[in-house]
Amino acid sequence: MDRKKLIGLRIKTMRRSRKMTQADLANAINQSQSSITMYETGRREPDFETLEALADIFNVPLSSIVADEASDNLYSPIMETMSSQARIISGGVDRMPPEKRDQALKILQAAFVEYSDFFKEENK
Repeated sequence: MDRKKLIGLRIKTMRRSRKMTQADLANAINQSQSSITMYETGRREPDFETLEALADIFNVPLSSIVADEASDNLYSPIMETMSSQARIISGGVDRMPPEKRDQALKILQAAFVEYSDFFKEENK
């Protein structure tokens, strides 16, 4: 995977893990939504200042966004601790059309709400 696409995939993964829309992220770093789209699809690479802003927003080291593929552990530090089953599920959900993804996430949330502090906090 080329550098721009890898960086874009990491940005998208981190944004989604924080339940941010592209518009939310664009507003947070004073960029346009179309810029976020171009970053996430690998059509454009963020400049250094934008990468710093992204690292600040995501509260991660800059290296977790720009490290080369050889040092990458499945796209982002967020996924480093996930089991292989969780990676398979996550990868499948990311490739679903939006309406199917929303349905799948609701099913997963219902299945894990009893066992996950994340969902307990979200539903307060």
